[in-house]
Amino acid sequence: MPVCHHPNETAFDATLAAQLPASMQNTLDVEPVSTQKTLPLSETLGTTVAATTPSETMTRDAARMTILPEVATDDGELRWVTTSRTRFQVDRQLGEGGAGEVLLAMDHDIGRQVALKKIRTEMQSPEALVRFIQEIRTVGRLEHPNIVPIHDVGRDEQGQYYFVMKYVRGETLEDIIARLRDGDTATHGLWPFERRVQVFRGLCEAVAFAHECGIVHRDIKPANVMVGPHGEVLLMDWGIARQTQPDLTCPDERIVGEDRDEIAGDARASWFRTRIGALIGTPAYMAPEQAQGKPAEFRSDVYSLSVLFYEWLALKHYLEDKSTLSEVLEGVIRDDAPLASFVAQKHQSPVPPELGWFLKKGMQKDPGDRYQSVQQMLDRLELRSQGIFPIQCHLTFVKRLNMAFSRFSDRHPMIVTGAIFLGVPLAIGATIWSIIS
Repeated sequence: MPVCHHPNETAFDATLAAQLPASMQNTLDVEPVSTQKTLPLSETLGTTVAATTPSETMTRDAARMTILPEVATDDGELRWVTTSRTRFQVDRQLGEGGAGEVLLAMDHDIGRQVALKKIRTEMQSPEALVRFIQEIRTVGRLEHPNIVPIHDVGRDEQGQYYFVMKYVRGETLEDIIARLRDGDTATHGLWPFERRVQVFRGLCEAVAFAHECGIVHRDIKPANVMVGPHGEVLLMDWGIARQTQPDLTCPDERIVGEDRDEIAGDARASWFRTRIGALIGTPAYMAPEQAQGKPAEFRSDVYSLSVLFYEWLALKHYLEDKSTLSEVLEGVIRDDAPLASFVAQKHQSPVPPELGWFLKKGMQKDPGDRYQSVQQMLDRLELRSQGIFPIQCHLTFVKRLNMAFSRFSDRHPMIVTGAIFLGVPLAIGATIWSIIS
């Protein structure tokens, strides 16, 4: 796969958290120190990023003003009333990530709530702004039902850039998993295995489309998946996504850079504060090659999708017994996940066996042993919905036999009816014939 380095790419240091809760939930963005010269932001982008406090960020309104007039009635005549109030009025913070924060705001021109994303005050830097601009242009190109759309961009009165997104009402997959894990009866009633598979397929559709455009997400995890009130599934936070290669399906695209892949010494040493190669993403959901500092590629997203699906089905992370960041990264590189169908969960029945084997292939440590594309994952899930999946153990054999018999009954009801009268052995023989035919 072609590799291209962006001429203005500049790396920076970051401190790695030592404890697992932060390492499993937060996105790391650690790259090697660069010797390239970095121009002041005012010279490179023509503006100065002002330093503000979090409290100022929360109470400040965006600088752009409304342009649509109001309509009023004066003695039976309609007249225009021009207002000059702030267009976007910030209400509260919705969340924050490694470098950005998302705020809920009211768009006074259109009369709807929107989400504003900007760089966190303490994270302002030329490098952060470059990534922010790349995120805007990445998401702006990915017009897909399972990817949240960008409405607009702008700068607030402090000169800080922001972009405006659709406000998604709903909850994250992380929140739903937490309630399922706690045994909430209502949540389990809403989320049987088959509905969870439907959500995962929607997520795969988003990632497959991004891959068609040459874009790797690199931070797929339950906290970055929103499920709306009408069942819509949206993959969020494309802040560390990268373009791997130009693609004809996404015209006018330029390569925005490749993360450096050098590793300073042993990648397993000095995890708590070190300069290591291109460790970008959330450790617990990284592919092994990412945890080793290698550039992420499409099959890295396949691994992350499979880790997410594993937790979504089994309600346990395959590395949940790890307590430090170094243990998590070591586990990502070396530890195989137990077959999901054999993971005990007191609040639900076992994961269907064919899905357990589906996950096993997606979580292979060697990228060559995984699904080679997200589309392959979708194709296999589609066949499963038709009752067709590989026979890989006695459980999958029995289930495949039962589903084959059900399909045969639907197609040949008279034969099955006759077989019942003639004897069960004939029915079983017909079923086996349907499998091998």
